[in-house]
Amino acid sequence: MNLNYFQEGLDSLLFIGKKLTPEEKMLIEHSLLILQTENRMTGIYFWGRIDGIANDYFIAFGYTYDCLKDRKYFYSNDCYIWQLLPFIHTPKIFQATMLSHDPFIGDPTIYMPVKMDPVFKIEQNEVVDARPAELVRLKEEDRLAALVFVISEEAGICPRGSVYKLIDGRCAPNALFHGLDDNQLGDISYYQLYRLPRNSMKGNVCRKPDYNYPTDFLDAVDSVIPLGKSFTLSKHHRNRLIIIRSLIWPGMTFFHKLNSRKHGFAYFGNGKKNLDLLSSY
Repeated sequence: MNLNYFQEGLDSLLFIGKKLTPEEKMLIEHSLLILQTENRMTGIYFWGRIDGIANDYFIAFGYTYDCLKDRKYFYSNDCYIWQLLPFIHTPKIFQATMLSHDPFIGDPTIYMPVKMDPVFKIEQNEVVDARPAELVRLKEEDRLAALVFVISEEAGICPRGSVYKLIDGRCAPNALFHGLDDNQLGDISYYQLYRLPRNSMKGNVCRKPDYNYPTDFLDAVDSVIPLGKSFTLSKHHRNRLIIIRSLIWPGMTFFHKLNSRKHGFAYFGNGKKNLDLLSSY
């Protein structure tokens, strides 16, 4: 959620009962402005909150050069002091994170044991090697970083045309984007995933008869599996406000206002994935 319309974005999320206290709002807004200045970032965004037993984690992210490639994530327990989330590149940490079902404690320094799945090597329909389940010590800070990344990849949304790919390959917010109109606002195909595309450029641009290479390179929301069941879309404020909720990651919500640049997403939840939805596909 862009800090430029932080309060307005939070007000839009009141439809789903997600909110911050007045003190939290004030602290987050002012401390993130300081964080942006100190790190010389071009843009700064409030990502959301992950609930913990002892403390909650407030998450933010920002970028300097490319709004998709060089995003840096930060976390805070008090809405004032922000720490940089580590960059996770070890597959085992992601695997352990998705297998961990215990609630967050709120202490980034603690470790928790996670039992991994056993590994089998199969050749010609026969098991030729088997490794027993491994017990991994997962640091909560690493688990938080991995979870924030996965949720952002699978459920972060932006309107079509709001991100522009420059001729040098950089991705940046589109200064000419002025919002979706009446015909587009309620159409789920006009929303994209706010991350680097995984589908081919040809596949993405050919989805629209009026495709535009600099803006239609992102993956469309309606291509997420399970098709047609991953997100719900609803209209509010006399059809001038759109709310999109993720059903895979309950708590991730996106808003966009008609004919306006104002849009954004925020996550409020415990970090649990809705595996029942995927198993029913």
